[in-house]
Amino acid sequence: MLLFQDLLEIIRSEAKKTLSGIEEKEVIFDPTEHAHITLRLIKYGKTETNFDGKLDKICSDIEKLGFVSSVKKEGYYVNVYLNPIAILNTISESIHTAGIFPDSFQDPERVSVEHTSTNPTGPIHMGRVRNSVIGDSVAKLIERYGYRVTKQYYVNDSGKQMLSLYLGYEKFHKGDELTVANLLDGYVKIYNYFEEQKSEREVEDLMERYERGDGELIKNVREIASVVLESIIKDLEKLDIKFDEFTWESEFITSGETKEVIRKLSENLETDEKDGAKYIDIPNLRKIYLERGNGTSLYVTRDIAYHMYKFSQYDRCIIVLGEDHKEHGKIMNFIMHTLLGYENQMDFIFYGYVNLESGKMSTRKGTSIPVSEVYNKLVEKASQEIEKRYGSSDKSTAEKIASSALRFYILRINPSKPITFRWEDALDFNGETAPFIMYSYTRASSILEKSGSGGNFTEEDMNKEEIDLIVHLYEYPYKLKEAFNSLKPEVLATYLLSLSKKFTSFYENSRVIDQKDEIKNRRIAIIKSYTSIVQDCSSILGIKNVNKM
Repeated sequence: MLLFQDLLEIIRSEAKKTLSGIEEKEVIFDPTEHAHITLRLIKYGKTETNFDGKLDKICSDIEKLGFVSSVKKEGYYVNVYLNPIAILNTISESIHTAGIFPDSFQDPERVSVEHTSTNPTGPIHMGRVRNSVIGDSVAKLIERYGYRVTKQYYVNDSGKQMLSLYLGYEKFHKGDELTVANLLDGYVKIYNYFEEQKSEREVEDLMERYERGDGELIKNVREIASVVLESIIKDLEKLDIKFDEFTWESEFITSGETKEVIRKLSENLETDEKDGAKYIDIPNLRKIYLERGNGTSLYVTRDIAYHMYKFSQYDRCIIVLGEDHKEHGKIMNFIMHTLLGYENQMDFIFYGYVNLESGKMSTRKGTSIPVSEVYNKLVEKASQEIEKRYGSSDKSTAEKIASSALRFYILRINPSKPITFRWEDALDFNGETAPFIMYSYTRASSILEKSGSGGNFTEEDMNKEEIDLIVHLYEYPYKLKEAFNSLKPEVLATYLLSLSKKFTSFYENSRVIDQKDEIKNRRIAIIKSYTSIVQDCSSILGIKNVNKM
């Protein structure tokens, strides 16, 4: 939970003394910047008697608050102007005492965030990495809010795709070195082979052996999966994405937990007359098969077993999935909550896919762009930019810029919207990008390095850019809250970009070093607050700020 002085709620409480029905959504930071905070009271103006007199009373009560500079009524609106020094003091005090604004305290609730969880059938590509970036930032956001978070990867080492990967290696590269390149080549070739043969009988036979618990086959498939998984992990680590726990799908077959799922749901199962397969007929959806006629499990059975495990460990489970898995989310909610009676909270985050201009990415068709390729090109671009400015390149800084640029490229877009990948967009270091944010942080750090520690300050000669930046800084906890409640990191991406633009205006209009002490110290306090909040927000989004850029 966040700990800070909630100005909006304090103002609302004062206004409710006169108009008791005022809702939270009617007191907002004014997006038009006509005022700092606005009370939108249109509906009351049409129903309340003596509305104008009541507005006067609200204005009078709010104006007495210590952090308020002035209040004006305008039609159905009450416009509040904040005292910038009071606001700056509040932010500075929090950073001085807690090292952060806003502060938070540890909540006992345990949260699992499962993301990525792609079949390890090839290197992670730009179509898949959106899952990873969103999931990692959601986990960091929830952790920042005060919860105990575990980041989980569910390794899908079972099913047709994994057994096709194994079969492709056995058929086309057996005896060759076990590398990602050989595995991927075999994976593409095996699907061409299936088309030529007009049959997938070989992989179907393997699936039956696998799901009956053939230990040797499961061991061999896991060995192959581990090779690909290791490459995925290494690529994600370049983007500062790491996991706390890996769970293998095959474990639920070998442990007998899939059989436990069938036992627990036995009263809800129906039997298919044709082949004896067992299914659940979910209302307003369709039949969901959990066991084949031969007694083997299906993916959904193993996923139920996985969620039973998670629900035994965590109070809340968050799962990041592609938009084509929305039905699966409904299935899991119905089975886990309605049929099995679990009360744990379960949230699904669905996202649109990253496509090429030529169409959808596909590993097995060889039409995907590996994340490593994009990352390496971004490092090269960043190195060129650094060399242009300083005469020499710095690989460490270039890697931080590349990682930040790639993550922000993905996060700045609402997850529900698809992304069409274009090289020129990913490599653009100008405009609404992570490098723009990083450069503003570098400028701020440079000023602090040259200007000393600061001291007492006053409101003397305070310009509009200073006031605008201070007020925008105080919006940070509200953006954290909005992002947390909606599980949408792009709220913070949009805010951080906007904040950096505010700082740029401040930087261009507010000299620091050659000013009298009262003004200099105030601007140092503003910049310290800015760098603290930017660094905190950046850590959630995965932006790696540097002191020189």
